[in-house]
Amino acid sequence: MLEDLAIQYVSQSEDSLRMISYGITIAGAVVAPFFHKSTAELQRAPYFAFSGLLFFIAATSQLVWFGSISAMTGGFLWVLMLVDVIVGLGVGYAFGIIAKARSRDAYGHARMAILAFIPIANFWLLLTPSKNDMSLNRAPTIPLLKGGLGVLTGFVLLFAGVALGAFIQVETNRMVAVAENDPAMQRAGIDMMLRGKGLEETLRQIAAEVPSKRVDETTTLHRVLGDGTTLRFVYEVSTNPDALPVSMRMGLVQHNCTYEALRPVIEAGAKVEHVYQRSDGSEIGVVTITRDKCGY
Repeated sequence: MLEDLAIQYVSQSEDSLRMISYGITIAGAVVAPFFHKSTAELQRAPYFAFSGLLFFIAATSQLVWFGSISAMTGGFLWVLMLVDVIVGLGVGYAFGIIAKARSRDAYGHARMAILAFIPIANFWLLLTPSKNDMSLNRAPTIPLLKGGLGVLTGFVLLFAGVALGAFIQVETNRMVAVAENDPAMQRAGIDMMLRGKGLEETLRQIAAEVPSKRVDETTTLHRVLGDGTTLRFVYEVSTNPDALPVSMRMGLVQHNCTYEALRPVIEAGAKVEHVYQRSDGSEIGVVTITRDKCGY
């Protein structure tokens, strides 16, 4: 159950994942007042430094996703999801605490802490001067987090988080490129898509990701379509043969049945069609591959 939930989790679009992450952070901040009853205040510099630290922690937690391929093939993707959720809740919880402390310092009450979670408006909370410079209710902080040094610490942590995020993005793109040429990884990805999105949506996504390309001197892969439970490859042949050679038909069936990236969808009940057409659109022949033909 948890593994299926994790697959659904990572199968979301980038925008959806961003919104989910934001929601988890908000949830952590919402519960903070119920468990943390402090009335301490926090000045601008330490608030900025703590914010930079939390941003860096959140960025660092994304390193766990480097193990996503192994987790998918090993069946423990849910562990990575759990780490991601727990860190998100923890960051939100801590951010809720420092936002309330900053609000008390700037406005005399904690209600303006909500500004911390609103883009642009969060700068008001950050930059508003202390209401009482002589307050004795300040949260204790180390010298590294105070004054100009605190601002410098905040910037260092902020830039470190941004740099780490950029590194993770580059490394993720590299892993995706490697996976595209690794049949075992391709199979793991297809298996995950099947469990998360179902057969028809998986076929539509596979079709959308296959570009038109020249296969040989006379044959061009014109387009790929995901039509229900059928994955259809449409080729254009520049010559004018009467029919497809038997050896070619057998070769296609053999290749598709043993190809790791296609086998999961065939096993799941997909029908793979290779449609060969002449330049005028007339059909030369169709090769159909099914689970029964492959003998799965």
